[in-house]
Amino acid sequence: MVKGKFVIESANTSRYTYDGDAEVEARIAHDQQLIGAAVKQLIGLPAFRALVLIGGYGRGEGGYCYQDGQPAPYNDYDYFVVVRGLNARALAKLSPELNRIAKELEHKVGVEVDLFFLREELLPELEYSLMFAEMQWGSRVVIGDSDVLKSMSPMPIEKLSLSEFTRLMLNRGALLLMNRQVLFANAQLNEGQREIVVKYLFKAILASGDAYLAALGCYHPSYPEKLRLLQTFSDDAGIAVLLEQYVMALDARFHPDYSKYTGRDLYEWQAQVCNLWLTAFKVLESKRMGMSFDDWSHYASRDISKGQSGQGAIAMLRNLAVTARDFGLNELMCRPGWSLRYPRERLISTLPLLLLQNIEHETPLLVEQALGGQQITWQQATEIFLKHWKRYA
Repeated sequence: MVKGKFVIESANTSRYTYDGDAEVEARIAHDQQLIGAAVKQLIGLPAFRALVLIGGYGRGEGGYCYQDGQPAPYNDYDYFVVVRGLNARALAKLSPELNRIAKELEHKVGVEVDLFFLREELLPELEYSLMFAEMQWGSRVVIGDSDVLKSMSPMPIEKLSLSEFTRLMLNRGALLLMNRQVLFANAQLNEGQREIVVKYLFKAILASGDAYLAALGCYHPSYPEKLRLLQTFSDDAGIAVLLEQYVMALDARFHPDYSKYTGRDLYEWQAQVCNLWLTAFKVLESKRMGMSFDDWSHYASRDISKGQSGQGAIAMLRNLAVTARDFGLNELMCRPGWSLRYPRERLISTLPLLLLQNIEHETPLLVEQALGGQQITWQQATEIFLKHWKRYA
């Protein structure tokens, strides 16, 4: 399949879940009414324009479980609160109240509620990103103007830059690094810790499927369609190995019950998934760069763009300013090459090496230089990495 000739039809957003029955759908619909009313009351008219449900539930593929015999959501509820006539200062003033409302709602509905402001005036100028492209393809207006997103510029999924999937793989690979940190620090994990490790493994598996499909030019936002497409390429050795775990991860995506898997050898499973992620990431990056690379040390070079820095003088000045703010002015003189790139590129460059490194060995010099440290252990490098990742994810 060739990118640009692969046409994706609009999502069917008449449901919240992929296969939940009427009782499941009614439970989630009730949550939406509760959240919508609370947010609208907080913002008030005419500033409030709409509450847009994104993510799995927004495109009709949310997960659900049963608690005491009753259906309940499992995944987070993610929203954009679209407002009009409010500047950045006004939104900053409202944000603490919005966060307070989100916490109150979380206790009522039983899952995390994430609310983010989006100014209607800026919709035509939104970044052409995977997140916004998927929102345009499949989301649901819970309350407010059903046509509120019409002013967005077209963002066809099939024409997304591969650098968007590089960023996705960074975020899912960081979860594998968090897993490794937890597994390294704890000889015995409690049940809650084991469930989180399994959850992160599944997220990395699903993202690896996304990387393969993006590299092949046929990424699709719908999970059932992703599975179908991957199965058509099952003659590829890497995809064939991935599929063995992808089906399991997809089932957990729709019907979460991570306790079924916590009895497995998580150390061995973590190593397997790291290999799957590294293989898929190498396929993606080789395609994005239009060249192969010998090893991850070669890839980690600051001279190889990871597609996150932007082009032109304005982008370079922004990168210098961000580096000075977050790494200090001294960094501009000590590592000018890295300073000209957006800091996310440091994370993408070093993540494969951190996932491969023997935790008892010294951290490679390439990692130390990229993260701004000297003679640091793997644990210290991981802590520095995750601190910056939370800012640049």
